[in-house]
Amino acid sequence: MKIELLLVDDHKLFLDGLQSILNTEIGIHVVGTASNGLELLDLMEFHPVKIVLTDIRMPIMDGVAIAKLFKKKYPNTAIIALSMFDQEEDVIEMLDAGVKGYVVKNAERKELVTAIHSVARGEYFLSPKFDGIYEKWKLKEVSAKDIKLTRRERQILGLLARGKTSQQMAEELHLSRFTIDTHRKNIHKKLGIKSNLALAKAAERYIDRN
Repeated sequence: MKIELLLVDDHKLFLDGLQSILNTEIGIHVVGTASNGLELLDLMEFHPVKIVLTDIRMPIMDGVAIAKLFKKKYPNTAIIALSMFDQEEDVIEMLDAGVKGYVVKNAERKELVTAIHSVARGEYFLSPKFDGIYEKWKLKEVSAKDIKLTRRERQILGLLARGKTSQQMAEELHLSRFTIDTHRKNIHKKLGIKSNLALAKAAERYIDRN
């Protein structure tokens, strides 16, 4: 089944070119285009899609407003920001608004296609130049909400915050290294972060709050 998209951008030439490019990709089909958020909402009434690619800065209704609205009205539709803006604050603002992806307009075709397929699978995707921003944002999200961890997971986070290795934790808690690593994987999953460095920072924040 093809991934159906709607494209939003107030530059007609860019919009037409992007539509032509994506419609040549196997598994992707652009079902419509819009020049602003209001036109997009009209299209959604007749062609509800799984993914919307949108510019950020547009007249009438910009990308931030679109993302916030879709988060409430169309929670099953994922938004990918496609923008010339590459500042960290722009990426964070869009993630806060609810986007699942952020790709710069000068990205290669392969990167955009990868972003579409990743987001369609329920994952987040940010252009490689934004490495670290997603986890920084996720840590902020973690600190802003209550994450339900088991007693053992809280123990392990506490030891992580003190700089303990998995082997040291295993010895202190009288558990196997395998058990410690399993708990760490579960914590990674619950907090929605991937790297061990991000997990260590999350541990410090979590312990500070509890």
